[in-house]
Amino acid sequence: MSVLYKKSIEGKDGKERHQIHQKRVGETVQNKGTDYIRRILRDKARQKRWRRIMLCLSCIVVFCTAYVLILPAITLEKKTTCEEEQSAIQEEQPLVQEEDESIVQSDDSDEVEFVSCEPIEEETDDIEDVEITEDPEEEMDVDFASGEEDGIAVADETVMPEGGITEGFDLSAEEAAEKRVYVKLSYKKEDGTWQEFSQDNNAPEVSGNPPVKLEVKYKDVQISNLLNSYNCKLTYQLPTLLRDAKTAGKIMEGNQQVGTVTCEDGKIVVEFDRSYLQGLLDKGDTTTTIAGDFYAEGKVNLSKLPPNGQTTLSTADKNYQLNFGPDAIAKYGQINIEKKCISPQAISTENGNYLKYTITVTAGEDGCPDVSVVDTIESSSDCVDSYVGIGASGNTLSGSQNNQNPYETIAADKTHGTVYLGNTTTDGTVPSENASITTPGSMVWKIGNMTEGEIRTLTYYVKLKDDVGLNGNEIKNKADVYSKTYKRVYDDASFTPKIDYTMPKSHDGNIVRNSDGTYTITYKIEFNLDRNKSNYALKNLELRDYLDDQSDNIHTDSKALPYISYDRDSVKLYKGGAELPSTDYTVSWANGDDNYVTPWNDPNNKPTRFKITGAGDKPITVNPGDSYYATYTVTVKPEALAAMQTNNVDVKNRYYVHVSNAKSNFGDALNRYWDSANVGNYKWDEKIVGNGTTSNQTIEMGTGDRYDLTSGTVKPDSSEDTSFTVPAGSYPYTVDVNQTLGEWDATNVLMKDALTPNDKMNYIGYAKVEACEYNATTNSYDPKGTKWVKISGLSSFKLKPSELGWSDKNYAYRFTYYAMPANANFSSAKVNNIFSLSGNAVKDGAPFDISNIYSQKEITVSGSFKMNVKKESWYYEEPETDATTWQNGKLYWVIEVSGTAILKDTYFRDSISKDSDLTDSYLHSDSLAGIYMGTLPEGKTVTGYGSLEELQKPGGLTDVSEKFTPVLTNDKNFTGTDNYSELSLQAKELITLGTDKLYFIVRTEPQSLPTKYRDAFTYRNHISTSDNGNTWIDHGSADKLLCGGADILKELGQTFTYDGTTVTSKKDGADQGNSGTIVTNALLGAGQYAAWAFKVNYAGELSGTYRVLETIPDGMELAYIRIKWVGGKQDFNAMSSKEIPELKSDGWEEKTITAGTDNGSQKTTTYYVKGNQALIELGDFTAEKKRDDYSVDVQVVCRVTDPEVLLGGETKTFINQVTLQTADGQDISTATSPAEITPKKIAKTFTTTNPVSEKINFTIEANQFGAALSTKDGTTLTLIDKLSSTLILDTETIKVINSKTGALVTDYTASLDADNTLKIVIPRDVPVTITYTATVNAPPRQAVGFSNEAYWEHYSPSSGTKVEENSYSYAAGGTVTTGNNIKLKIIKKDQNNLSVTLQGAVFKMVPCTVKNGQIEVDTVNAKEWTGTTDPKGEILFGEGSGRNYAMDYNTIYKVTEEMAPTGYVADSKPIYIMVPRIVDGESDYPVNVKQWMELKDSKTGKALINIQYQSTYELTVLNHKGEITVEKKFTDAGGHNSSPVSGTYTFGLYENADGTNTTNSTNQDGTTSTTTPLQTITITYNAAETGSKTAKFTNLDLTDNQNQTKTYYVFELDDNGNPIKDSTTAAAVNKMEYFTSYENPKTAGATTGGNSAVSGDTVTVTNQTRVKELPSTGSYGPLIFRLAGAVLIFFAGLQMLINIKKRACNNR
Repeated sequence: MSVLYKKSIEGKDGKERHQIHQKRVGETVQNKGTDYIRRILRDKARQKRWRRIMLCLSCIVVFCTAYVLILPAITLEKKTTCEEEQSAIQEEQPLVQEEDESIVQSDDSDEVEFVSCEPIEEETDDIEDVEITEDPEEEMDVDFASGEEDGIAVADETVMPEGGITEGFDLSAEEAAEKRVYVKLSYKKEDGTWQEFSQDNNAPEVSGNPPVKLEVKYKDVQISNLLNSYNCKLTYQLPTLLRDAKTAGKIMEGNQQVGTVTCEDGKIVVEFDRSYLQGLLDKGDTTTTIAGDFYAEGKVNLSKLPPNGQTTLSTADKNYQLNFGPDAIAKYGQINIEKKCISPQAISTENGNYLKYTITVTAGEDGCPDVSVVDTIESSSDCVDSYVGIGASGNTLSGSQNNQNPYETIAADKTHGTVYLGNTTTDGTVPSENASITTPGSMVWKIGNMTEGEIRTLTYYVKLKDDVGLNGNEIKNKADVYSKTYKRVYDDASFTPKIDYTMPKSHDGNIVRNSDGTYTITYKIEFNLDRNKSNYALKNLELRDYLDDQSDNIHTDSKALPYISYDRDSVKLYKGGAELPSTDYTVSWANGDDNYVTPWNDPNNKPTRFKITGAGDKPITVNPGDSYYATYTVTVKPEALAAMQTNNVDVKNRYYVHVSNAKSNFGDALNRYWDSANVGNYKWDEKIVGNGTTSNQTIEMGTGDRYDLTSGTVKPDSSEDTSFTVPAGSYPYTVDVNQTLGEWDATNVLMKDALTPNDKMNYIGYAKVEACEYNATTNSYDPKGTKWVKISGLSSFKLKPSELGWSDKNYAYRFTYYAMPANANFSSAKVNNIFSLSGNAVKDGAPFDISNIYSQKEITVSGSFKMNVKKESWYYEEPETDATTWQNGKLYWVIEVSGTAILKDTYFRDSISKDSDLTDSYLHSDSLAGIYMGTLPEGKTVTGYGSLEELQKPGGLTDVSEKFTPVLTNDKNFTGTDNYSELSLQAKELITLGTDKLYFIVRTEPQSLPTKYRDAFTYRNHISTSDNGNTWIDHGSADKLLCGGADILKELGQTFTYDGTTVTSKKDGADQGNSGTIVTNALLGAGQYAAWAFKVNYAGELSGTYRVLETIPDGMELAYIRIKWVGGKQDFNAMSSKEIPELKSDGWEEKTITAGTDNGSQKTTTYYVKGNQALIELGDFTAEKKRDDYSVDVQVVCRVTDPEVLLGGETKTFINQVTLQTADGQDISTATSPAEITPKKIAKTFTTTNPVSEKINFTIEANQFGAALSTKDGTTLTLIDKLSSTLILDTETIKVINSKTGALVTDYTASLDADNTLKIVIPRDVPVTITYTATVNAPPRQAVGFSNEAYWEHYSPSSGTKVEENSYSYAAGGTVTTGNNIKLKIIKKDQNNLSVTLQGAVFKMVPCTVKNGQIEVDTVNAKEWTGTTDPKGEILFGEGSGRNYAMDYNTIYKVTEEMAPTGYVADSKPIYIMVPRIVDGESDYPVNVKQWMELKDSKTGKALINIQYQSTYELTVLNHKGEITVEKKFTDAGGHNSSPVSGTYTFGLYENADGTNTTNSTNQDGTTSTTTPLQTITITYNAAETGSKTAKFTNLDLTDNQNQTKTYYVFELDDNGNPIKDSTTAAAVNKMEYFTSYENPKTAGATTGGNSAVSGDTVTVTNQTRVKELPSTGSYGPLIFRLAGAVLIFFAGLQMLINIKKRACNNR
């Protein structure tokens, strides 16, 4: 109302004012184009007004109470005057009281003016507010809910200029009180529930500063005003005490998002989708208002609380009492702390290792009073020396760094805090100052009051101890923040000292031999601290080296140690490769203990250990990345070799590293390392024996000195012999003595040689003794003299070189002599020859006892009785069936003995080998199969016979077992009964052999047998002989190899998948995932494959040519066969596949493939295929009995075709079998190998939106490889995707993509069944990715479960993949409802093609109620809706106009289809729907509604009522065209039902009874014919399936051209694809002959026949087994059988009746 208008009615009485007002109203109505007040006060004007009032401090606050929009429905006149409009306003509004209100008048005129209704173009920024007061005695009659045009609006109906107010309708305004249902302020408790704040004065204290939620529920907001005046927005002013407010972002109607909710500029802003609001109005029903709720969450602004923490928060009509208690900011104000150890490595200085820390404290937006930080070492405090630069008294912190002293970083206008050290407290209080500190104590940083957003950082240092092992100890600091006395937040930081180092020790490989005979060894010991793996410096490094470390066996022998010494001046220390000055380190020495001294002053005792340390006050610190090493030398005297009596000596020494601040591993040492240097090249005593001479030899002695030792003493030889003869069969011996580099005098050392036993060999002639001098230049020994010593006939001799005339010479000596068997009365014997030294060797006048030095050699010699012994393995004999002994079969061994004779008491011992990597076999008490003597036919050997029985047949051998005594022993300690490891056979008498041979046949039982292909077990037996049973002579051994798959074996190479481009192996076979072994260009296309390989001649025992018959497993098809590998010793070119021309005439197809082999070369393979078999002939094999050297591998690759795997998701094992045959086709042996194929199942996943919403996106990946999958319906497959009832499919979002190319697949169809099952028909050979979106049928914040499973049609759901979510919910920032009414939108679609919508379907709907658990039509609320789907296939019920009545929440409606669209079958089954709603003021659905929601169908168990939650229920109803069902049955010859016969049966649909069509049908090749079925379907039976099966013809026309019901004819098709018309004539189906009959119960007896059908009919097709009719013979035989059968049936029936009666009695 304008100011001028108010002035015009001043002074008038009430009646006149009323008349004027009525007149103005009339004028306004007459001028409808100018019926609104133009000057609307905008927010900007109000803000300016408030600024002016605040500046003046004298103005009275002006409130804008109401601006009323005069609705155009007051009058139906098209024209009104401004005066009439004003009169109407005056009549409805209270009087304006000038004396009670401030009136703003014109600045330049006192005249009263009327405001024109024409638009005013001036800016409104300077227009002052006007307040219109209401008459308290007069109330407006307002209908807020109806929205009718004769209603008068209130606050939300304020007159608006064009464009409206962008800020929205303010629900927090006082004028909007009636729109608010409630406003609630709550806080979140610790258990997660929400508690409303108290409105009582003594409100309980709220602990913490929990999240606070402001909830607003509203009603009756005019939709038109939201659209036209408030920019589709609602707002609510947030209390100033609430900050950081946030919302969930969505406004939902049911499960549909219709708007957003946000927090902006201190307000909650709800913005509805304009299309949503407009759509509500466009419905044309009674819906004119909306109701709903929204909320925001935030925190209380603690800085606005008074000191006692209590305040009143007013919002809407509530006054909440908030009580946070005193010190609210101190207790709950935001404050953050961040603690860091900013030293990636400890800071190393001369004074120690330091850790550098920072603590950053940040005050929140409330600030924080009296802040203290207490820092405590929580773990490994024993590793910490101190907080650096901090004492028990508080010191003001500096602002800059000063060595390792603490300093504080603050803002320029702040004052530094203080820091001190206190004792760690256990009661949670801040430690006090000036305490006696228990190291390390706790650091206290006193900050004081912190202002809003203030940041302070303290930098301080902690010193680590130098005498504690730090590595591996986590040093954890915790910094607690206190505000006043309240412990608030904390942060901690950890530093774990770690080291990684190497400490090798080595010696120079070139050990130097000095001129004085000593040896010098140069050593290097290192210590390297890794820069990247170490984070602190090691203190007080010591390197220690020991020659005499006794901690274990790693040390130099104590006998040699006196002659080994450090060269004390040789020790040098290096750092980083540079030598350190000797003043920087100290070398200390000790002998046998750790009493180190510097320098070493004991000339009579040499140090055995030393250590290197830092000099004086210069301890050695090793920083990460440092490298130290020391070098030194050790001298070894030759006396060490004499003392050790060895040819060389191992100088073993060890070095230790010590540091003071790392953990010890060996005593107090960090670690240790040892090294061994081998010194010396002596030969004190070395004997060599040669082979026996083959002829007599003459040894010339010349004129040299000769001595005779045959009497036992050395004396000159009196004979004049100058030579002697060595007989054939003598053994030459050579002994080198005292080859000690000319350092030792051995002239007085007694040298002795002895043959043992002494009766088997004697010396021959003379021993040649040479004295040799060492030549250092050539490093050889040059002869200086030769003496001959007669030893003929002796078995031992001894002498000293001095006895031969040599003295005081450091000579080496070489003895050369011969010996031969002395006693011929034996066959063979072992003789040991020992050459020993005793006495003292002398060096530089010092004697050393070398009496324990000796050398020896052993030989086996033969006597006059010659006996040759040889052992061979023979054959393996399989165990007998159900054997109780020899259960692992028998290994046969042959011991062949030839020669002159076998002496009495000679022992032959057969023993199981003790060698490693063998498989044992057992000797049993009956292991001796026989001892045979005689002569075999020429050219034959025992092993040439196939068996022992075959050997015994010729009769040329005599069993002489009685001539030997067997003895079994068990040196290998075999367990079990009758298990032995040795069989000894003692000759009872002399056995003369002559030309005969003797054969021991021994058998052993394998301890275990190879059970797997390629297993190879080697069994080994030894043979040895003895003359006396004590000394044994080994005659060798024999091996027997048993292999798994000796002739042929089969094994899996790999299973793999092929997508047309790439082979992906599953790494489950011998190929170990090597996809390169697959010949991709020979594969059959994409799919899953198995690659086997069979190996022929693994044991290497085959020769010639062989065939291999390959049997392809059922459910697979052969891709190719090829030679994959040829054994390394088999001729590659000679091994080939042979052509077999005669097979072609027998139906075998010849195939060839050329491909690379594992040998590297290519090879062409020829093979033959017939059905599920393949044949290949291979040759030529070589029998060399070498495992796998003469074998051949052949690869067999098959593709999986089994639909149970590819479609049924069944993991299946396929057994591949090969049969080895002779070249003429005789079977030899078979081998099999399994391959487990795990199907690539349909992949199903789902994703939610971000943030989580009601929409779920599903993805299905099927036929991932793009294989041509088997199908029962031609070239397509049907994918079943079963959605749970809690999901509503959005059919418009279905998309099918080629997974490989990414291109859209368009040749698919999608259908949806009534049980929410989606069916998608896709090409069978395309990898597809299917995506779609579904809506969760639940309102926000209500948990609901959903599931989804995808699988192929005709297979079980378990064959596919299921995704499931048991508890799914989504959040919303608010909800909205539009009045109390709902609507039903029916969408009609083609069930078999969801892209087709159907017009012309007629639906009826009635309300229902529930009585006694049954749904009944509500006769009280007797309404009925009817409608027909439009071109979009839609109907909308519930619009509230005419007979399209409004629909209600919480009401059951029954929807039925009264008439189907043309050409479609009607579905008359009723559909019950309901939209539940929680009634205002309640927290849950009404009890009866909850009960209705739980109603179940008694038959199916499914919910009876379909539930949705949005105000417009969307019901998709599907129809299909005509369908005819085919049922398949089988009967026997007698007409009785029988089990199905496995196979696929095909049926055709025709238009005419003669199996033709009126119109042409299209064949698969594109041609057309009247004899081609309109449609074909199949029914498949697998083995062992029972019962009947059905299939359907679909999408059939219901009527013919004359609009009559169309009749079709169903025929089964025979093997030639022709319809079977005659039921009396047998026809071939699946290669079997049947009588085929048809039955349709609906047409029984009709002239059209049993195979005629209309839509909805079922035709049963029965196959009766054909049996030829037998002629009648006229006998009584058949009659007798019939009577007997009748009697049996009678008694069986009688027995059944008795049993039934008994059960009835029992039940009663």
